[in-house]
Amino acid sequence: MANVEIYRGSRLSAADILEHGSPRVILATGAAWRRDGIGRSLSAPLPGLSALRVMGPEDIFAGAKADGPVVVYDDDHYYLGGLLAEKLRLAGLEVTIVTPAADVSRWTHATLEQGWIEERLRKLGVAIIEKHTLAAYAGELQIAHLHGGPPRGLPCATLVPVTMRLPDDGLYAELAADPAPLQGAGIKSVLRIGDCLAPFTIAAAVYAGHRAARELDEPPADGVPFKREMIALE
Repeated sequence: MANVEIYRGSRLSAADILEHGSPRVILATGAAWRRDGIGRSLSAPLPGLSALRVMGPEDIFAGAKADGPVVVYDDDHYYLGGLLAEKLRLAGLEVTIVTPAADVSRWTHATLEQGWIEERLRKLGVAIIEKHTLAAYAGELQIAHLHGGPPRGLPCATLVPVTMRLPDDGLYAELAADPAPLQGAGIKSVLRIGDCLAPFTIAAAVYAGHRAARELDEPPADGVPFKREMIALE
């Protein structure tokens, strides 16, 4: 489109945005995976984690080399834990995937993929341990069954936690902290969308982008600002 300009690889600071002076600012700065084990099952950082090599999913896909044996701890239950386990196994590493769920990649039952994922992992030789959570690290990784019993040790040179993400919203917080510079720069609104607002699925991020574009410069709507697929039941 003739009225759209795209600048790739251009990280902006709050000062850059104020200097640019666009009347509407939409921030989709994403999120980053936690590396301390906190997620659905753990509400505090894993004890002893500082003595273990920990790599996030971003590190793996950026080409960083893990040391084996690798433990992928999947407390996300979607596709990423299984995908990382497969990628690391194909790199020739000994890989174990540990999940508190009853099945590996359990949420993919909803997308009819779970059976295919588990079959693929088992075929590649990835060890799968269900219904276990992380307990601690003390020379070796300790995992514990959800329903009791003593922890058990698991050899681990690299831990890859796939637990939860934190919004990368520092730029938004800096801009929103003081409205006076925004007004002086002619900026009418600063909106955060997608994972920057609340980390979720790729589909949700795509929807957030479409919604932000369609509602740009629209007056605030009362009630639900969109139509339901089924507006009436007969």
